[in-house]
Amino acid sequence: MSFELEPSLVGQCHAVFKFRELNVTSMAISAAIFIESNTSGSGAEFILRAQELGLRPVFVTASPERYAFLQGSPDLDLRTCDTTSEAAIAAVVDDVAATMSITLLTTSSDLYLYAAALQARRLGLAGPDPDAIALCRDKVRQAAALRAADARVPFSVKVDVDCDIRDAITQVGLPAVAKPISGTGSVGVTLVETENDAIQALRSLLRTRTDVNGRPTQSGALLMPYIAGNEYSVEILDGQIIGLTRKYLGALPYFVEIGHDVPAIMSPQLRVQLVHAALHAVEVLGHVRGPAHVELRAHQGCVTIIEVNPRLAGGSIPSLFRHATGFDPVLAVLRSLLGTTFATPIGGAHGSIRFIVPEREGPFRVPRNHERLVDRLGLAELTLYHTLPIEFRRRNDFRDRIGHVIAVDADPAAAARRAEAAVAFIRKT
Repeated sequence: MSFELEPSLVGQCHAVFKFRELNVTSMAISAAIFIESNTSGSGAEFILRAQELGLRPVFVTASPERYAFLQGSPDLDLRTCDTTSEAAIAAVVDDVAATMSITLLTTSSDLYLYAAALQARRLGLAGPDPDAIALCRDKVRQAAALRAADARVPFSVKVDVDCDIRDAITQVGLPAVAKPISGTGSVGVTLVETENDAIQALRSLLRTRTDVNGRPTQSGALLMPYIAGNEYSVEILDGQIIGLTRKYLGALPYFVEIGHDVPAIMSPQLRVQLVHAALHAVEVLGHVRGPAHVELRAHQGCVTIIEVNPRLAGGSIPSLFRHATGFDPVLAVLRSLLGTTFATPIGGAHGSIRFIVPEREGPFRVPRNHERLVDRLGLAELTLYHTLPIEFRRRNDFRDRIGHVIAVDADPAAAARRAEAAVAFIRKT
């Protein structure tokens, strides 16, 4: 168990680390290019693992200030450009290629998956199919493709303009879920139980023109039936199962993820259903190379695919797997891109992550000597995403999470209890 929280490195990054120095004079270093990153997931770990593999990370971003893990990293090659422009990204990539070989190119951000896949293909590097990425990212097209292949997915209706709203409500019925056409982190996803709620939620989505990074969003919104049941995700890499996760959500009408357990505890029959549905889905969508995070719900013996995300799981699930099983999904993805083998997890302990979400808006601080909680409650990790205290403002999506704790135990119930106790203590002190 360990805890480290350095003021210079605290921020939106969920991992805290120092970059290792590389001896660049003794050998030719190949570049690993990363186009932007997620800010509360595994972005920093991708860079660290690339260094451990002997690669020189090149980070391409429009806004370096968004990433705390860029601070104090002398061995990181930082390039800035307009990452909304394919031409601008290509120019930076070509500039890197003029001075060193490029071994891999990828991203840990949903918003740049397609751009990264295009650049990797242009350079002849290994990576997912850009067309499959585009299909997965468009939730309307994704659902239609899965439904055509007899996969169990919710019926959904696309709303393009205000006058489509009432017809969509009539077709889908209530309760329903309103969500963006393409998005991440539960942003804009809302349960609607009345006609007025549905109208207001869909109008709000139609008025939204940019994503959380200020990039233009795909126009339109989606309305689909609310699917009851427990939520799981199946983690896949290159068509192989690398893990199953039990997911926990906060209070409705929103869908903020507040915790995960790995490996998910379930019956053998349910495991077979989840694995079969997930593998069938990625095959139908043509996403046979690279990572996939398939979200599903199980209720009364039925498994429904909610959506397929053509990326590694977010929500610090890769860190959770590493702590609990010793299997590092981030390293496995990089090895896949390098064309080397990776070993799938074969055992280990059980891990629970619980996110710190303040109960009310306003000033939020953590207890004095909070680092002692790591030993007192037997935690594997306690990470804060911001320098505290902060003025908390609720957004009802992933941005409400200001940190997380991870507990590991041979007993899954014990791991969950310790993680939940730690979050409860931090929130109420």
